[in-house]
Amino acid sequence: MNRLKKAYIIYDEVDARKNNIFIDQLIEAATQQQIELTLLLTNDFSVTELVRRCQDAVFVFYRARNCDYVTSLEQANIAVLNSSHVNALANNKYMTLQFARTLGIPTVPLFRDAQHYEFPLVLKTIDGHGGNEVLLCQNEEELYNGKKVFENRLTLIQPYIESNATDVRVWVLDDVILGAVKRTGSKDFRSNYTLGGTIEKYNLNNLQIDHVLAMQKAIKSDYIGMDFLLLEDGTWLLNEIEDPVGARAYYDLFENYLPVQLMDYFVSKFIR
Repeated sequence: MNRLKKAYIIYDEVDARKNNIFIDQLIEAATQQQIELTLLLTNDFSVTELVRRCQDAVFVFYRARNCDYVTSLEQANIAVLNSSHVNALANNKYMTLQFARTLGIPTVPLFRDAQHYEFPLVLKTIDGHGGNEVLLCQNEEELYNGKKVFENRLTLIQPYIESNATDVRVWVLDDVILGAVKRTGSKDFRSNYTLGGTIEKYNLNNLQIDHVLAMQKAIKSDYIGMDFLLLEDGTWLLNEIEDPVGARAYYDLFENYLPVQLMDYFVSKFIR
C-alpha cells in the first residue's frame, strides 16, 4: 500500500476556529487524493519550528497573514501557496492599489496626508480584513478620533465613493475565474456578507474579466479573492485583494465543491 503524501494547511488560531468546517472538508478532499493534510497553527510554532515541521510537505496551503512564515517556507524550498509576494501585497491595501494602477486597473482613490481632505471620507488600516477596521468619517473630529483608534497602526484615507454599499467579490484559482457575487450591505456602507449583507450571483462583462485576469497574471496568484466597489453606472473600482479569501458566499451560491476544486489544482501543480 502506498503511503500518503504529506501536506499542511496553516492558519492562525482565531481564523482556524472560524473556518473549521472548510478545513475538515479540505482534509477529506486531500484524503481522496492520497494526501494526508494536517492543520498547523502559527500560534503553536516559531517561524523556524514551523519550517522544520513542514520539511516533508509536497505542498503547504498558507492561510495566515504573517508574511514571515510564508517567506521562510519559500526560502527553505518548500512548495507553498499563495506566494509571499501575493500574501504581502494582499495584506497591504496601499500596495495593492498602487500596484493595480500600474496595470491600468481602476481603483478606489487615495488621499495623501499633504492634501486637503474632502468629507465624507473613509479611514482604514492597511492590513484589516473582513470589513473590520474601516471607519466612515463625516468631519475633522471623526477623523481625529479615528486616527486615535488606529494610532499604532498604518492607515490610509480614501474619499467616500457612493456605491449603495455594493461591491463584487471575485474568486480566482490560477487563471480560472471560479465565480463572482454582488454583495449589498444592510447595516452601513460596508458590503461584507459576514457583516449581514445580501448576496447574488454576478456576471462579469468582458472588461471586468480583463481586469481580474490582468491582476492575477501580474501577481501570479494561486487562490485569491478580489473586491471591487460597484458604482451606480455599472463601472467598478478595485478596493482590495484577499489572501486568505473567505468563501461563505461562494458556498451559498455555487454548486461546484470548492475543496475538491482546490485540491485538484494543488495536485496538478505540485504532484503530477
